[in-house]
Amino acid sequence: NREEEGEGGLASMNDNGMENMDLGEATKPAAVDNDGDKKQSGHSISKRKSQPKKLTVGQGETALLSSPTVGEGGRDGQSVEKSATQDDQDDSSSEDSVGSGDGSENESGDENSSNSSGSSSGSSHQAAILANLLQGEQGEAIRAYINRHESFNTSDMGQCVPMHMPAPPTFPNEMADFLRSPLCQSICVLAGAGMSVSSGIPDFRSAGVGLYDTIRPELLTATELEQAIIEDDPTVALDKGMFLRNPLPMLELKRDFILGTQTKKWKATLAHRFVELLHTKLGKLTRLYTQNIDGLELQTSIPKEKIVNVHGSMGAAACELCEAEVDFDEFCDKISSNIKDITGRDENAPATSTPITCEACGNPTVKPTIVLFRGAMPQQFHRRVAEDLPECDLLIIMGTSLQVAPANSLVYRIPPTALRMVMNNEKVGRRLGIVYGEESVRDVFAHGHSDETCLDLADQMGWLPDLAEIIDELPESSATLLRHRLEQREEE
Repeated sequence: NREEEGEGGLASMNDNGMENMDLGEATKPAAVDNDGDKKQSGHSISKRKSQPKKLTVGQGETALLSSPTVGEGGRDGQSVEKSATQDDQDDSSSEDSVGSGDGSENESGDENSSNSSGSSSGSSHQAAILANLLQGEQGEAIRAYINRHESFNTSDMGQCVPMHMPAPPTFPNEMADFLRSPLCQSICVLAGAGMSVSSGIPDFRSAGVGLYDTIRPELLTATELEQAIIEDDPTVALDKGMFLRNPLPMLELKRDFILGTQTKKWKATLAHRFVELLHTKLGKLTRLYTQNIDGLELQTSIPKEKIVNVHGSMGAAACELCEAEVDFDEFCDKISSNIKDITGRDENAPATSTPITCEACGNPTVKPTIVLFRGAMPQQFHRRVAEDLPECDLLIIMGTSLQVAPANSLVYRIPPTALRMVMNNEKVGRRLGIVYGEESVRDVFAHGHSDETCLDLADQMGWLPDLAEIIDELPESSATLLRHRLEQREEE
């Protein structure tokens, strides 16, 4: 089972029929025939006429411009899922989310395969695409943007060919230009626990304080055998099979987190507020895919329909069996009155735990709407991915180690003409095709903690006054970071 660190997220590689895909083959550059169709050696791929509609600055590969998207259909209509392996030591992350899977995870092939440059046979095809774009309604804006980066010669639209392999936008200056440009119309965000770390939410793996180091199975309401199993593997307490047999260990372990979510003990961070501004100020946020279960995104003004909780949310409750929704405040009241506090801090907690029964089906299976280990992924995730990714111009990867499927599949399911910006403290996703350094043609690396990199880009976008208005609503570490930046700007 694959696990991600921290309580910011609880993931499950599901058993809902999704099939794994060999990334080493799926991301190989395809040849382009004279009719614009794609062919792939060794594997069949659904053939369709290329109808590229967008050109992303920083994507100079001729073959990629005419590539069909490997998305929900995958190869021969099969859905695509793949998890990275931990063999890539550079992909270790400080992320604090948790994930698991009941399927096996294999190496995903050549780390550079999805970014191989296209063949020269596609040059004329790319020239025709670019010429057509320049003649459209936004031709002048596109021409001005491209000329600023000196990547293409657009003096003659009929002879428009790349002068050299363009580099992706630099961070944060050119990335801010790209966000404002007509080339960027649809932004998707994939977030992990690094997005919430400054809120102070406790994690799973921190030495001496994380769940795995501090769990005491003997305090849980469980049989001796169940306690022994949990002591050997603490994740069993959060397993779907265990919950259906005995729901009390999971509720006892999560009691503080559930009640803390209700009282908003933790606050949305600068990273959350940056994503909010992508919607309110820019109007280009298509979807936030969050692997976190903390529900902090609900404290922002991002519409709920623009949020996909990949691993569920701690801020809602439902029955695990019949899926009947339960009022969250009523659920929290029952958590307070029915579930004992294994930390011993709540003097009003009961001495023993009793199950919380579903009024709809009568089973003791009411819980937060988080995805347990070996639980099925929300259908909303697969539906939104199919809707969003074909039109995505920019995927922002924020505070995640990209180790858990199927969330990490967004990296290679967006169009090959879309940019990917990794806002992370460490480089991740090499085995998923992300390329760093001079060889990159579509990937931008914003090195640093999520709050720091989001603040840098927000500053470049001119959004500091908007953040200053909500500084009192930020967690202390986020607020301190923002105050320091505001003081710097005043001195300048």
